[in-house]
Amino acid sequence: MSKELVASGKLNKQVADELGIAIRTVEVHRARAFTKLGLRSAAELATLLERFELKR
Repeated sequence: MSKELVASGKLNKQVADELGIAIRTVEVHRARAFTKLGLRSAAELATLLERFELKR
């Protein structure tokens, strides 16, 4: 899953449509990524990515 699509605040359906995959696939991948990163929302992901970009 593209981190940019999730971080931009797009809905699961929008991400699925853009990637040509099932909505459920997006839901599962998003949930697993959030769990691994200790995140609870797309807003937290956006903050994390912003901090990462600033360190580059």
